[in-house]
Amino acid sequence: MKSIETNSDLLSEPIFQQSSKDAYQNEVFESSEKLGSVEQQSAKNSSGCVSWVVESVVFPDGTEFRGKYKGYFYYGKVRNGTLTLDEKEFISPCEAALTITRSPIDGWLFWDCKLPGQGSWMNISEFKK
Repeated sequence: MKSIETNSDLLSEPIFQQSSKDAYQNEVFESSEKLGSVEQQSAKNSSGCVSWVVESVVFPDGTEFRGKYKGYFYYGKVRNGTLTLDEKEFISPCEAALTITRSPIDGWLFWDCKLPGQGSWMNISEFKK
C-alpha cells in the first residue's frame, strides 16, 4: 500500500473562506477608506439648529437632499450637523452616495439639494464654485 504525504505547512495555516457578502462589505469598506477622512464641522444658526459644513460649504439644518441611481430617487435631510438617510448619519456627500451606489462616486456630483424655503433643486457641486 502506498502512503500519502501531506504538506504540514498547509495544515498549520488557518483556512479562511469569505462569503460573497463579506467580500462585498470589505470591498465597500476599503473603497470608503480610499475616499479619505472628512473632518466633521457644524455651525448653529440663531434658532439653535445645527448646519452641516462640508469643505467650507454650509448646508442649513433642514436642507433636503436627493440623488438618483438606477431610476430611483434616494432622499436625505440635514439634521444635527450631518446628512441623514434612513436614520443613518453621514459626514460627507461621498460617503452617503457610496452607500447607495456601492462603488466610489463623487458625492458632490451625485447629490442635489433644496435649501429650506427654496422651491428648486440644485446640484451641490454648484456651491463649491
